[in-house]
Amino acid sequence: MTPGAIRVAVVDDQPLLVSAFSALVDAQPDMEVVLEAVNGRQGVDSLTARARDPQGGIDLVLMDLRMPVLDGVSAIRELRTTPATTALRILVLTTFDDDDLVLAALGAGAHGFLLKDAEPMTLLEAIRIVARGGSWLDPAVTGTVLAHLDAGTGSGAPQSPTSPSRPTDGAVPVVGAPSGPYAPLTGRENAVLALVCQGMSNARIGERLYVAESTVKSHVKSILGKTGCHNRIELVIYALTTGLVQPR
Repeated sequence: MTPGAIRVAVVDDQPLLVSAFSALVDAQPDMEVVLEAVNGRQGVDSLTARARDPQGGIDLVLMDLRMPVLDGVSAIRELRTTPATTALRILVLTTFDDDDLVLAALGAGAHGFLLKDAEPMTLLEAIRIVARGGSWLDPAVTGTVLAHLDAGTGSGAPQSPTSPSRPTDGAVPVVGAPSGPYAPLTGRENAVLALVCQGMSNARIGERLYVAESTVKSHVKSILGKTGCHNRIELVIYALTTGLVQPR
C-alpha cells in the first residue's frame, strides 16, 4: 500500500467495469483500490470487516446501485447504521434510468453521484473531492432531485435536513437543504454559486472566473455560511429550489 494514498473500494456487479475502474484508480499516484466486491452483501460484509481491522481502513467506496443479493441503496443504509462503517465516504455510480435509486441513495446518506459514462478525469476528480470530505452532484442528477422535491412538497421548497417528510406518492424522501432566510450574496458569490450548480469543481470554477482555486474555496465557504447549507449537494438543491440559480 502507498502511504497517504486514497484507499478505494469498488462495489459493482459488472466485472468489466470493476476492472476498468480499478485499473484507472490504481494508475494514479495518490490512490489505490484495496477492495472489490460483486454485490452489496459482499461489499457490506467486506467493508465492515476491513473497517474493524486497525490496518485495513477504506477512504472511499464507489457504489453501484443495481446489484444482485443486496442493492446499493440497501448497502448504503446498512453501512450507515453500522458503527464501524458509519463514517465511510460513499460515491454512487449511476445511469440515466436510475432516478428512483438516486433519490433513495441520497436519502440513505450517499456523499455524491456520478454517471457511469463520465470522463475518466471526472471520476478521479470526484473521488478526490468526496474522499477529502466534499460532495459531488452530477448535473444530470440535479434535475431528478429537483423534480422529486417539487412533487414531494408541492411548492418546490426543500425539506429540513433533520425532519424529512415522506411524499404521499410513496417516493423515497430526499434530505434537502435549509429553506432560508439567507444573507444576501455578493455578485462574485452568485457567479460562483451558478457554476457550483453546474457541477463544476473549485479548480474549474477558478479557471472560468480567472481566480485562484483558494479564492473559490473562500467564496464557497462564505456561501455555505450565508445559506446555512452543510455541503455542495445541499447547496445545489437550495439554490435551485429557492430560485437563487435558475436550472439550465
